[in-house]
Amino acid sequence: MKAELEKIKELLKSAKSAVIAAHIDPDGDTIGSMLALGMMLEQKGLSITLYCADQNPKIYKFLPTADRIKHELPAGAHYDLGFAVDASDASRIGSRIDLKKTAGAVINIDHHPDNTKYGDVNYVARVSSVAELIFDLGKYLKIKMDKNIADCLYTAMITDTGNFRYENTNVKTFMIAAELLKAGVNTHELTTRIYDNKSIPSIKISARALANIKFTPDHKIAWTAVTDDMMRETKAEGEDLIGIVDKLRSIEGVEVAIFFREKGNETKINFRSKDRINVSEIARRFGGGGHIKAAGAVVKGELAKIEDAVVAEAIKYLKASAYLV
Repeated sequence: MKAELEKIKELLKSAKSAVIAAHIDPDGDTIGSMLALGMMLEQKGLSITLYCADQNPKIYKFLPTADRIKHELPAGAHYDLGFAVDASDASRIGSRIDLKKTAGAVINIDHHPDNTKYGDVNYVARVSSVAELIFDLGKYLKIKMDKNIADCLYTAMITDTGNFRYENTNVKTFMIAAELLKAGVNTHELTTRIYDNKSIPSIKISARALANIKFTPDHKIAWTAVTDDMMRETKAEGEDLIGIVDKLRSIEGVEVAIFFREKGNETKINFRSKDRINVSEIARRFGGGGHIKAAGAVVKGELAKIEDAVVAEAIKYLKASAYLV
């Protein structure tokens, strides 16, 4: 990856401005990595604009510079550089901006295996989180790692590794975490803010979703759905659904967990697997993608029909994988 790091370094030498874009429906990795990268580039003297088409989830609003995230860019705005963070495809930035037209050069920083290499520079590697790539970029640029940057990177890392539980966690992940602790990260404070600060609506909607879990006869696949009516009745917001699909995966015997969220005439689908199944391949059959054990898709149409089609496809995939007999 040294060649990509050097290309970024060269571009920064003549750049004065940059827009950094997080992906739609943002998670901790895209938000934390975007904020950390913004502070790093400001150390290099650039004027930075932070952009996300969707609202920043409340659990990440405490992070340094999070209050600077914009959801619209000025008409005709143009930047020397455009960074896309944690987006496997340019469409993941959303439809309101086109980085190719908004920036002189596009730098794609991502860790998804299905990344489409849409940037002028593609700094892409299969690591635990984009935060690892941002950390390495900071080292290469000789950035001073202060507590604010470290807090953002640590948040990004723990949210994409399940607090260091997932298989994408390795020796380097812990070595970087150690460096972030040296820079002042308070692990108890950050994990408490993220994992132990649930809203009442989030508990209510989780209870509704978990009460309606369905299983295949062998319990290898578990799924549930949340409707628009359920969201209104519990006063829940999108971020209150975080973690429901992981609860399904945690059930003994379940290999594939699927969570459906109705939103108007669309259904958002989250897939998780526990051991041997590559759920990104199932997601791709519905126009989505992602990681081997965590993927997603958005499908237009009636929830019940989509649910039936997706579960049928998951059963078919498991059979073809010789997982089901």
